[in-house]
Amino acid sequence: MAAGFVAIAGAATLGLLAALPIDPLTKALALVWIGLSAIDAYATLARHRGARGVRGFQLHERAIEVEDSSGRRREGDVRDGCFVAPWLTILRWRPHGALRDRTIVLLPDMLDPDTFRALRVHLRLG
Repeated sequence: MAAGFVAIAGAATLGLLAALPIDPLTKALALVWIGLSAIDAYATLARHRGARGVRGFQLHERAIEVEDSSGRRREGDVRDGCFVAPWLTILRWRPHGALRDRTIVLLPDMLDPDTFRALRVHLRLG
């Protein structure tokens, strides 16, 4: 599902940009930037690769341990503001010692249905 969402969003953005009446050089640079951003989003969300790709995580109340694409594990805290819906869950967390929050985007096909439901319930009520 993530690959489809990224492809649709990237194509729609490129289509809108192509239709705008702006300078051709600016348009070309923006098209390249949006294309590269879509490729990065695909690698991160759909393939779980790159510096921000998440391969797995373990949730313990308000604490979280996240494994990135290189196998490195980081511990942190789950932050307020997580988004929970039946079709999408966005988990906000901050690694210990970091200044900014990170996010983990989860779609229903990324986890088995019982685990996905339990996670949504935990985030909504916990």
